[in-house]
Amino acid sequence: MNAHESVRNMLSLAAAGALSPQEQLQVQAHARICEDCQRELNAWSVYAAGLRTQPQPAAPGDLIARTHARILREREAAAALRWNSLTLCGLGLFSWFASIAFWLLVRELSGGRLEVLGTNLVNAVPWFLISFALASITAAATALLLGNRVETGRAL
Repeated sequence: MNAHESVRNMLSLAAAGALSPQEQLQVQAHARICEDCQRELNAWSVYAAGLRTQPQPAAPGDLIARTHARILREREAAAALRWNSLTLCGLGLFSWFASIAFWLLVRELSGGRLEVLGTNLVNAVPWFLISFALASITAAATALLLGNRVETGRAL
């Protein structure tokens, strides 16, 4: 790229006053000897002057405070979601351990036989099927309650 092309690429920036003093002097010196660049610089200067007269949008005064408050609310919501997730995982693990411990206790106390409707409930398969069904129902109820709580919080 030669000097003419380099200066021509900087004409719009020169008209806007966005160049360093050294680059501004370089553009002005070239525009004095090149009529095409002088005409283009004048056109860009008219555009830049017109833009300076246009009203500038102003940010609302409370924009920073509102943005900060929204960020804090989103962080609190994320923290609450993490807490709920950890709580549910912890309760799930607790329910598994409690089910196994209770199964061992009932099996020991009943001597390995607890017949209901012809099914030995202390065998592993029936016991865990029943406990899984109860845990699933409890989990569904908990999810509904948590979802209702979140929706109620949004409505407020």
